[in-house]
Amino acid sequence: MTRKIRKIQLTMIKFVRPRLVTFDVTGTLLMTKLEEHYVEIGSQHGLSIDSRKIARSFKNSFHRLSLEHPIYGKHTGIGWKNWWRKIVYNVFKDQYGHLPEDTLDKVANSLIKCYSTSMCWHKYPGTIELLEFLREKGLILGVISNFDERLEAILLDTNIRFYFSFVLTSYGYGVEKPDASIFNEALRLTKEGCSVDIAPEEAVHIGDNVKNDYIGAKTANWNALLMRHGNDITNDHEVPKKDIFTNYQDLQAHFSALLDRDTKQA
Repeated sequence: MTRKIRKIQLTMIKFVRPRLVTFDVTGTLLMTKLEEHYVEIGSQHGLSIDSRKIARSFKNSFHRLSLEHPIYGKHTGIGWKNWWRKIVYNVFKDQYGHLPEDTLDKVANSLIKCYSTSMCWHKYPGTIELLEFLREKGLILGVISNFDERLEAILLDTNIRFYFSFVLTSYGYGVEKPDASIFNEALRLTKEGCSVDIAPEEAVHIGDNVKNDYIGAKTANWNALLMRHGNDITNDHEVPKKDIFTNYQDLQAHFSALLDRDTKQA
C-alpha cells in the first residue's frame, strides 16, 4: 500500500460519538523504568551493568526475537517465559560476554516476576481520572495489547483491571496488532460480554505506536488516537496533529468536548 493511498484511507473515516474505547498498555496506560529495574535486579545477583547500554541491547534483542519468534513465541513452541528469558540473557551477555547459566536463570526469573506486578509497572499521570471519566459517561472500555499472559495480573495489581470489560492480548488471541482481526475480535468480545453491537466507526483505540495502534485501528475502520506522553511529536507525519495527545488531561478534555457536543446536538 502506497503512502498516498493509505493516507486517503485513514482520513475517510468520520469520527462519530464513541461507544467503545480501547487502550494499548505499554507506553499508553502503563510505563516502566527499564534501565532502573534491570540494574537493580542485576545488582541483587551480584552483577553490575551499565545502564546506558541496556536500552540498546534490549531493543535489538526484542526486534530480533520478534522476527524469529513472533507473538512472544506463541506459535514457535518456546512460549512467553522462555522468550523473555532469552531477552534477559542477551541483555546481560552483551555486557559480560559469558555468565554462569544459573546466574542468568536467577536474574531472568526475578525480572519475569517483577514484570508480572506493579513493582515494575507504573500508571501514567491522569490514568485513573481518564478511566473514571469515560466510565461515568457510559462508554465501554477495553484493552487491546500486544502482550503475554501476565497482563491480567498486571492490570489487577495496578488497580485498573475493573475498568475494562475485556482484556485482549496478542498472546491469548494468537494474532497481534496491527492485524485488523484483533480489532474485530474486540467488537465480538464487546457483544459477547456486554450484549452490545458496536460498529467499527463507534470504536476508538488509543495507543502509542503509529503502525500497531493508529494505523492498525484505522485499517479495521475504527477511529484512533495517538498517545505520546510528554514526547516530541514533530516526527509523527503520518498522523494528523488533532489525533495526537501528550497527556491524559488534554485527552480527557477532547472526549469531554466531543461527548458534550453530541449531547447538545441530540
